[in-house]
Amino acid sequence: MSVQEFFQLFLFAANWDFKLNLLFLLGAVLYLLFTGPWKRLFPGSEPVPGLTKVYFLLGWIIYYFAMGSPLNLLAHELFSMHMLQMSLLYFAMPPLLILGLPAYMLRPLLKVHWLRVIGKFFTRPLITLFFFNGLISFYHVPVIFDSIMGSYLLHIVSHALLLFAAACMWWPVVGPVPELDRVKPLHKLALIFGNGVLLTPACAIITFTDIVLFDTYAKMSTLVPVMSPIHDQQLGGVIMKIMQEIVYITAIGCVFLQWIRIQRARDEAEMLEWEKSQNPTLQNN
Repeated sequence: MSVQEFFQLFLFAANWDFKLNLLFLLGAVLYLLFTGPWKRLFPGSEPVPGLTKVYFLLGWIIYYFAMGSPLNLLAHELFSMHMLQMSLLYFAMPPLLILGLPAYMLRPLLKVHWLRVIGKFFTRPLITLFFFNGLISFYHVPVIFDSIMGSYLLHIVSHALLLFAAACMWWPVVGPVPELDRVKPLHKLALIFGNGVLLTPACAIITFTDIVLFDTYAKMSTLVPVMSPIHDQQLGGVIMKIMQEIVYITAIGCVFLQWIRIQRARDEAEMLEWEKSQNPTLQNN
């Protein structure tokens, strides 16, 4: 199979999950309604900026592409495509969805006692650091990985757990509810950096080993015979590390810009207070 034939798989309608497509379209419509004309159903709702909606819809599209496009089919044939799918689901998608959820939609959930208790524990920075990266690393232990890939139930459960862990990891970084965003920008930068470091050993083992680690992908795919299993595995490790770095570097840049804006606003406020102290006439304004 040539590279051109590989990409042509995405052009055949039968390779796309249109039932899932309808569900995602419904989800997108409901989101636009709850952030538009139906936002009055939420106490304390505010107008939602267009950029916030773009974040959510982009994350939603990434979710559909990972689960409903031919990528989901290829992920069962090639380890590299499986790792691309995981990178989209657990690195790229969660921060976009969280950024796209207005605070007024999240506050009612936080009033539920058991959700608040669970969320408060699992979104602590150090907990998220080891919870998410620990699950990802544990998932890729060969015997665990092959067991999960061989069981539909384990596959669904592991997917749900990893999504939950990814959301918890991104929550303190994104800070979607202003009154709960207590992590300082410097600590957010350290958290992102720590996540990148902790996942490096797993990616390195997968990339640089000279043996096929996973029985699930031990044989060359008959549907897409584009590379040997060992090269497929090594490419998978490279894809996950590159995707991780792209997302984390982008996040670091966004947090750094946010930090600059906060510091600038603080400096301006301090300057205004100083000017008022020097000019009594300004104190009456």
